[in-house]
Amino acid sequence: MSVYNRINFVQMTKTLQLMTHTSGLDLHSANMITLYDLPTKTTPGTMITWRTRYALNLKNLPFQVVYVELPDVEALAKKIGAAPTSTKSDGVSPFYTIPIIQDDSTGAVVSDSIAIAAYLDKAYPSSGPVLIPTGTKALQLAFASAIVDAFAPFRPFFTHSITKKMNDATAAYFMRVRLGGVTKVDAPEGEERDKLWTQAKENLGRVNKWFEGNEGNFVMGNEPSFADTAICAFLQFMRKMLGEESEEWKDIASWNAGRWGTYLESFEPYEKEV
Repeated sequence: MSVYNRINFVQMTKTLQLMTHTSGLDLHSANMITLYDLPTKTTPGTMITWRTRYALNLKNLPFQVVYVELPDVEALAKKIGAAPTSTKSDGVSPFYTIPIIQDDSTGAVVSDSIAIAAYLDKAYPSSGPVLIPTGTKALQLAFASAIVDAFAPFRPFFTHSITKKMNDATAAYFMRVRLGGVTKVDAPEGEERDKLWTQAKENLGRVNKWFEGNEGNFVMGNEPSFADTAICAFLQFMRKMLGEESEEWKDIASWNAGRWGTYLESFEPYEKEV
């Protein structure tokens, strides 16, 4: 490790220690699951880590949160032994992402939201609902992928908001590395905005049709599963990024006879942020 990287890692470690200390938590409390997440100026969590927040709360498992700035995720993952979730644009270099959980009671370190859900089912089978019922993992993963595509037209809206609400270090890294070096992200306006909004409404209309005739209010029926966390994670993130009182969020919540507002409300018992 170079001197520069050692200095950066020491700074990151101090940041983690400070953040957990100020929240009254030890970095590794006994018999505690630690969720690693990105901090923002106003609200915790990314749309993907919200899947894991919901999963942990559905399973009724105590957990603590350690916030990590985006430039420090790779160093942290390597330090605690978290597996990469994909490769970088070169197709070779490992790519590390959050969410990551570290379970002190078992010693497990798990990355990627569906892998985390599968782990929670295996490690805590008697706690809460089964997130990935037997024989449905491929379907759950396909559903989550389809949800990402359905929400794609919203991306320009929340990308603008998130660059404003991220901490400075994460925002700068996000724009430089993830967005190709841009220095500013503008919200869509005029004809572009109208086109994206119309497409978003059409996409959620198609998702709404998937529920027609379904037994129960959730994807798998009467019990929430990983697929439901994928939907609610996006809805939760949109509400937080756009603002609960914004006209945009009120519009989304009203679509399809109010399905999306009601759907998110059904997950309110599982929104503990810590």
